[in-house]
Amino acid sequence: MKKLFLLSTFVIFAFGNVNAQGAGFGVKAGYNAVSFDFGGASVSEGGFFVGLGYEFDLSESIDLEPSLLYSSVKDLSSLYIPVMFKYNLSEEFNIQAGPQVNYILEDEFDEAAFGLDIAVGAGYDITEDFFAEARYGFQVSRDLEGVDVNTFTIGVGYRF
Repeated sequence: MKKLFLLSTFVIFAFGNVNAQGAGFGVKAGYNAVSFDFGGASVSEGGFFVGLGYEFDLSESIDLEPSLLYSSVKDLSSLYIPVMFKYNLSEEFNIQAGPQVNYILEDEFDEAAFGLDIAVGAGYDITEDFFAEARYGFQVSRDLEGVDVNTFTIGVGYRF
């Protein structure tokens, strides 16, 4: 657990030191829905997420934002580390895609498990500092056999 936290913190700060002009650090929070598929039987639960990230420009139209998010849904708590590439369609609107590593901290299975998702979504800059975004994560792999876990998040954030 400590290694995961240290690795996550290192990744966010390492991306923050890349030689690019950045929008800077931001915080975000919102609604999180997690769906579980147990070989045909599906269950979906809602909860919340909170976290922080660092966004910086790779080019005039492409940004990169690694984040560290904590999610709590019923009896499941997880850490998510999305690394989203954002393509700016306009000054306000962007589409997003990228890998998302997740780690189940505790759940009804009584075991921790790593997972890898591909996340896609969209974002809207309400003002220069406030933004809203929605994202769906499709599971690619997971340590828990026979269980597919997909996520949907919708939230707001503030950039410093």
